[in-house]
Amino acid sequence: MGKINKEFGIDEEYLEYLRSIPVDVYIKILENCSSDVYVMDKEGKIIYVNPNSIRHYGVDPKEMIGQNNYSFRKGKWTPTALEKCVGEKRTVFAEQNYLLIGKSVSTVLTPIFDKDGEIEMVVTIANEIPEKYDMTWRKLDGEKSKAGSRSKTHTIEAEDGKDDDEIVGQSYIFCKILLTIKKVSESGVPILLTGESGVGKTLIAEYVHKTSLRASKPFWAINCATIPENLLESELFGYAPHAFTGASAKGKVGLVELADGGTLFLDEIGEMAPGLQAKLLDVLENKRFIQVGGSEMKHVDIRIVAATNANLEKLVSEKKFRSDLYWRINTINIEIPALRERREDILPLTAYFLKKYNKKYGKDIDFSPKSMAILIAYDWPGNIRQLKNLIERTVLLSTSGPVAPKELPEFMIEGTAMVEETYKESYDYILESVGKQLIRESYKKHRNMKKVAEDLDISHSKAFRLVSEYCKDLMKK
Repeated sequence: MGKINKEFGIDEEYLEYLRSIPVDVYIKILENCSSDVYVMDKEGKIIYVNPNSIRHYGVDPKEMIGQNNYSFRKGKWTPTALEKCVGEKRTVFAEQNYLLIGKSVSTVLTPIFDKDGEIEMVVTIANEIPEKYDMTWRKLDGEKSKAGSRSKTHTIEAEDGKDDDEIVGQSYIFCKILLTIKKVSESGVPILLTGESGVGKTLIAEYVHKTSLRASKPFWAINCATIPENLLESELFGYAPHAFTGASAKGKVGLVELADGGTLFLDEIGEMAPGLQAKLLDVLENKRFIQVGGSEMKHVDIRIVAATNANLEKLVSEKKFRSDLYWRINTINIEIPALRERREDILPLTAYFLKKYNKKYGKDIDFSPKSMAILIAYDWPGNIRQLKNLIERTVLLSTSGPVAPKELPEFMIEGTAMVEETYKESYDYILESVGKQLIRESYKKHRNMKKVAEDLDISHSKAFRLVSEYCKDLMKK
């Protein structure tokens, strides 16, 4: 057993008891711990990460083993605390912010010393800040505390529908977008999200709201393209009692009013009729509106986040979209790149959706290295929505894993120019995109250098070099 931190004052009798506990018990404790447990050796190399950490890193914990902590966390976490822990040889408490998704965690770094008083390893325990937990279920009988209640997130015909997906991505281009959002989210200015259908504009809009000063207030979303003009006006601005034939005697509160103090997300704003554009501009400029059939001027304080996959500048030149509204909503323009433009995010997204749908359907499905290569090489015209739907379909229909290339849709094979035949030529690019994932998965499956070479269609010498580099921990088992 490793060294015990002497500051805890563990006596020999109790130490003997600890040593008598089977290793499997310790493994179960660590692997099921609700906190993130993250251990580095004295050189800063990651030697253990528990499964709970996947929510903060978006990758399988075993893929972090052997990586250098500084390189892995650089540009993702701030402030860094390991240097202080090692430099001062003491336990350090820190509140760290995960820049990729804007979450804060409470971190405790504890140095473990060897018999000579030198640091042997550093154990990190991290939890999300307690105030950010939903503490509503405080009693064992299930009685809910009113103090812990939260405002709901509401969606009406939004781009991706109401979902519980989180922001997942590690590519440089995507991280830059999240950092930009963090800079502007608290300002309250309108934001225009542009990009192809399925890139996750609704999710980004919710992220803007959650990282803003309006996070405790309502978030409402509506797709302007799916509702007829006359109904859209009523949905947005509401209507007065008996405003038209068939109208409710009580009238109706619109989304603009419901979102007061919070955020209103208008998806496919380019489809909005000119008359409604004028009313929306008045809301933006003067924070006021009149219900359909009403006469009372109402005042609201809302933030508008709009999205479109259309060319609004072209629509303005064609007199189909008001120029004054365009310049007002375009105060901050954030273009969400297509998935094919950030292929580095395909692996973490795939891991995230696999975990989600395996849990949903009670399965344990994954992709073979060659299938993963096809996923990465494919252009994904439907973007994240298409990837998400494919993985749910795959998990639902598959009886066991790993999923072989022949089990993928035929159009994907054709769309990637037969990855099977060009695997060798594209290998360097794939390796650069997904790191050591392919090598490790293949070696775990075969435990044989020759079979790894055959599986990945590379030379035996290259397989030997890559396995030696990426699978040292696996080779010891």
